[in-house]
Amino acid sequence: MDLRQLEYTVAVAEELSFTRAAARCHIVQSGLSYQIARLERELGTPLFERTSRSVRLTPAGELLLPHARRVLGDLESATAEISALTGLVQGNLRLGVIPVNHGSVDLPAVLQRYHRRYPAVDVIVSDTGSVAMVTMLLAGTLDAAFLGLFADQLPAGLAHRVVTIEPLVAIVDEASPCAGRTSADLRELAATSSFIDCHHDSGLRTQVDLAFARARVTRHVSFELGNLLDVARMAALGLGVAIVPASVAHAIPDPGGRFSVVRLTDPLALQPVNLVFRDPAPGSPAARAFIDLFAETDLAAFRQVIGANPDPAGESSGSDRGASRYPGRAGGSTLET
Repeated sequence: MDLRQLEYTVAVAEELSFTRAAARCHIVQSGLSYQIARLERELGTPLFERTSRSVRLTPAGELLLPHARRVLGDLESATAEISALTGLVQGNLRLGVIPVNHGSVDLPAVLQRYHRRYPAVDVIVSDTGSVAMVTMLLAGTLDAAFLGLFADQLPAGLAHRVVTIEPLVAIVDEASPCAGRTSADLRELAATSSFIDCHHDSGLRTQVDLAFARARVTRHVSFELGNLLDVARMAALGLGVAIVPASVAHAIPDPGGRFSVVRLTDPLALQPVNLVFRDPAPGSPAARAFIDLFAETDLAAFRQVIGANPDPAGESSGSDRGASRYPGRAGGSTLET
């Protein structure tokens, strides 16, 4: 068994395709298949079930996969740690981000700042949704992630730093009874319209579901989408009501007054964005450098990089409101678990 074989095994397991795995590892497919077949002969058992249409792990493959990832990760960390002794931070930063959220993270601006300081680090970005990225953080396949979950919605083994908290608002069509009003409750909204939601694996969906649970209201969801801006745009076109962060609602142009942005009466209807990572800290120097870059920047300056969060009522910012409702959840310079 050698490191190349472990690398190829992980690639096939993640890609579920020998062709894509070979391209990812920069090797011809026959060479990759040969190395995995050698490993299987050495172990005395197949690692993959292969058909003409699919590839999937056998029980033996499932057992080997986390060990292979750990070995490769430890080698990568060791190499990066040795380089860090000379003052050079290099390696990979595996970063998770929430799909498009104008009030949360301007990812290109954040990464520009990071890359200028650590040009030898390669950044790999995932945007699979908050719930899935929690699992990836715990498994070590992500180093850090911007998630739409509060601290008490995170499992043990993860720490976080607050980026922002902002109010959730409703986007309603001009024909809605709630159009033009300053606020509405979820019961009234659910009685007059169907809803457009993000997928269940999103942090926003978690917060919206909790708001309806607090109101003891069941809503009808007509559309589920993966992109938050698409959710808002479809609501603006009159296809249903969308509950979104205030900054997202105000990012949608409305030249003809076709929709209204209505504040919710539930003061706990809030959307957080937290930078989440393993506790006590990621092992990768590249990941630690990213966390440290965040920690050394005061929150006001950081928000100049990632953008402001408009409040639909013209009152205090979403994070200030969140701090008063959720003691200990706001205050981005404080490490919390």
